[in-house]
Amino acid sequence: MARYTQKSFTGGELSPSLYERNDLAKYAIGLKTLKNGFVRAEGCVSNRAGLELVCEVKDSSKKVKLIPFSFNTEQTYVIELGHEYARFIKDGAQIINTNNTPVEIVTPYKQQDLFNIKYAQNADVLTLCHKNYVPRELSRNSNYSWGFTPVSFSSNISAPTNVSATWTGGTEHLTTYRYVVTAVREETYEESRRSAVVSVRGELEGYWGTTEYITITFDAVEDAVEYNVYRRINGIYAFVGTTTTTTFRDDKIEPDLSSTAPVANNPFSGMNNPACVNYFQQRKVFGCLKNNPQQLVASQTGTNNNFNVSRPLNSTDSINITLSEREVNEIRHIIAMNDLILLTSGGEWKINGADGSFTATSSIMASPQSFYGCSNVNPVVSGNMIIFVQSGGSVVRDLGYTYVSDGYDGEELSIFANHLFEGKQVVDMAYSKEPYRILWCVMSDGTVNALTYNKKQEVIGWHKHQTKGYFESVTVVREGNEDTAYFVVRRIINGTTKRYIERMASRTVKKTNEGIFLDSALTYSGSPVQNISGLNHLEGQTINILADGCVVENKVVCNGAVHLDYPASKIVAGLPYEFELETLNLENENTHGLSKIVNEININVTKTREDFFLVGTDGSLIQNTRSLNSVNDANYLYSGNISSFAFLNYTKEATVHIKQKYPFPITINSISMDVTVADENA
Repeated sequence: MARYTQKSFTGGELSPSLYERNDLAKYAIGLKTLKNGFVRAEGCVSNRAGLELVCEVKDSSKKVKLIPFSFNTEQTYVIELGHEYARFIKDGAQIINTNNTPVEIVTPYKQQDLFNIKYAQNADVLTLCHKNYVPRELSRNSNYSWGFTPVSFSSNISAPTNVSATWTGGTEHLTTYRYVVTAVREETYEESRRSAVVSVRGELEGYWGTTEYITITFDAVEDAVEYNVYRRINGIYAFVGTTTTTTFRDDKIEPDLSSTAPVANNPFSGMNNPACVNYFQQRKVFGCLKNNPQQLVASQTGTNNNFNVSRPLNSTDSINITLSEREVNEIRHIIAMNDLILLTSGGEWKINGADGSFTATSSIMASPQSFYGCSNVNPVVSGNMIIFVQSGGSVVRDLGYTYVSDGYDGEELSIFANHLFEGKQVVDMAYSKEPYRILWCVMSDGTVNALTYNKKQEVIGWHKHQTKGYFESVTVVREGNEDTAYFVVRRIINGTTKRYIERMASRTVKKTNEGIFLDSALTYSGSPVQNISGLNHLEGQTINILADGCVVENKVVCNGAVHLDYPASKIVAGLPYEFELETLNLENENTHGLSKIVNEININVTKTREDFFLVGTDGSLIQNTRSLNSVNDANYLYSGNISSFAFLNYTKEATVHIKQKYPFPITINSISMDVTVADENA
């Protein structure tokens, strides 16, 4: 007899091709199956929380994309971006007008383009880009008032108007002088475009006396803190001075040719729309212009939409570069790290100035880091690591800076669980940093592959999630002390397609009746009731109910209601799902191919209802016995060791197989097994 103990499950679910590779370190911490549960950084495994119903989408016949909007950690929203509209969700509820209709704005985006929209946020303005649409800005005025306007690619302050110039002095040697004036915005010191050119006849400079000068006047500009005046010389408008008033006197000031008037520039005119956007070193950066998919354009320093330049260039001017590559691979994502990282359809690039400063006058260097390529799924950032989907859609990688190579390198994160990606692609992705550091990947078959990722602690474990329906989109926003995942789930209800937005409940549970472990769930708390109504979204469905900590199974929703056999005051009603965990084959160096039997199982758990199930060799379910404390208190959760027995026979693939089909929390810390190996000659 031998004793096996698995104390950590941080390897997550492993590919069947590794079932015989017990020589790998990953084998000792891996699992054969982990469904509707997740690996925790401490090494244990918990079943996932359920999904609370938020609302049905506006039009269930069309797909919807979820986008996060975070003004700060307290004010976060989920945007329901659908076919030519957007609606808004806050703290698990749809935002409703006083007339009891959802707050909604009109958008130009078609259903087929939703999942290729890229976005970046600065304060309460979210910029959205797609190559087939003019870039737009979504701004929040209040919960009930949202603006959605095309981006104006110009400075945020108007140029002075009614500019005039007069000469004071002699008239013997006349020539023409030309001037332009710009306004400088208060606080940001952003400079406007040039005013209209004004000309005046005056003496040649060589004949100016001490009492001769040109006076330039103009109208005041709102929000201007000062004005810059430029005079034309050799075809260039060079700087001659600054004034805080609406009058400037040029008394033979020598123009500064190193500082010239801004030249209006809009690289996106003529529907040359960018496809992606982000911010880097106080600049707004756009990439993948429709006419040049390898082009990258950055705004002036400290501005969002000002792409003006000067001649000669100033360091703060707009930047415009094009990647030089063998193939024309479009820029798909822009990520701001210590350097600007571009993920293209064919490779990964590092962009920065030679001196580490991203300016118009520095030597901008574009250096390829690797050549895996990236899909259109928006990447996420975990700490100092970028996680992205490779161009084929079926491989997940990370990318981060390494000191040794002074470059960016990474690993294939899905390599040990490639069976979860075989024949399907990642269509949407989001990352929950707290409390469990989980990457949610919505797959093309409607399932979710999730990754617990903590690079520094070497925690990289995959798990799969299913529901009675099809996952289509995911996003994550901060709510309270946790990052909360929202999903679009397509379900068939009474033969009709419904698309629901559902929010993952908190997994922090101290009592049975505090947990939500049902999907598309609604909750009730109040005076004891037996009739549960308001379940129209699950009409005709067989649901489970958690009533005061006790499970009620197989109730069919009729006319939006079900009837309990007894009154309850704290109720959760929704679609059941099953948690499943199975260990890898119990093997040591010389037991491959030998029959084995598991005699006894000891499972260490935390905050768990003990009446979960063990699966026998023949597939039968054996339910654990509840403790006396649990029998006397339906809300009691047990922590400690549970000795379990199952109907197990000799088999060459001996495992421990655990299921929980009830809406109760389960957290498994370790599993110990006494195993008998049959004589190889028997």
